[in-house]
Amino acid sequence: MRTPALPMQVLATMVAATVAALSAAQARGQAPGSRTGTAGYPVKPVRLVVANAAGGTPDIVARVIAPHVANDIGQQIVVDNRPGAAGLIARDIVARSPGDGYTLLMTNQTIVFAAALQPNATSDIARDFAAVASLGVSPNVLVTHPALPARSVTELVALLNTREVSFGSGGIGSSTHVAMELFLRSAGAMALNVPYKSAGPALTDVVAGHVQFMIATMPSALPYLRAGKLRALAVTGAQRSPAAPQLPTVAEAGVRGYSYDTWYGIFAPAAAGSALVNWLNAAINRALADPAVHERLVESGLDPAASSPAAFQKLFRDDVTRWTRAIREAGIKAE
Repeated sequence: MRTPALPMQVLATMVAATVAALSAAQARGQAPGSRTGTAGYPVKPVRLVVANAAGGTPDIVARVIAPHVANDIGQQIVVDNRPGAAGLIARDIVARSPGDGYTLLMTNQTIVFAAALQPNATSDIARDFAAVASLGVSPNVLVTHPALPARSVTELVALLNTREVSFGSGGIGSSTHVAMELFLRSAGAMALNVPYKSAGPALTDVVAGHVQFMIATMPSALPYLRAGKLRALAVTGAQRSPAAPQLPTVAEAGVRGYSYDTWYGIFAPAAAGSALVNWLNAAINRALADPAVHERLVESGLDPAASSPAAFQKLFRDDVTRWTRAIREAGIKAE
């Protein structure tokens, strides 16, 4: 029996609906009929494990990015703060997770220090993680409690050479710890490290005067600087920061040759396939390209910088080699 022909109006409606669905899928970076080449992903919320406490820069960046990526992929992204052990707790959670895209890691440069400082760690950074997306780079800022009698880097170095002063860090082996140890060695000074579970609580204690100074990430320090609760002496990068252009670099302020920037990024378990990683990278890059997201990150002191998974993986692996050598040459120890 011959099937009756569809009315032209009905046929036109079906074609229009199909074209719209395909266009929407392409706009979201989806293959027609499948979001990643892995059927149905994502069908439930995605967990973004942050290796820092609330208020730290990775947490700040995660909470700016997550809602926009969630809107893009059509599923909630749950930010799960798991600070402690210089990122090891968060790394272990993600390394032991299936590579199905539902558990991701948000971290910063601290992850690359593990090769030198945590050789017996339960997760292996070179083996257990796939780089998904770079989010940006930020200089750090050398800050003190306002009561500390040092208004410049040279005054701080002189003070450190006359009495014991304590600095806060986000744990032994964290980026804030390594940055400070390199600063002290470059300046020929000494200070007492007071490690915390992550950089956020350390910065809070500098504000409270329980420890006297630290190298903090720019996004986490800026609110306190603007409120007059901290004093900034210099930024740690090779260039001045657009977020605080009046501040000299540490090198300009007298510690020649010192430069330290921090990058931020998202990782998946190593078992995640390239199709999934590439699709997530595209969704995250679209969020970074959103003018509102870009503006919020810049205002926070971050220089947004998207990249391909391959480029970010190369940066990650190259930094493992670079910082393993630098940490060992500086004699920085995990204990």
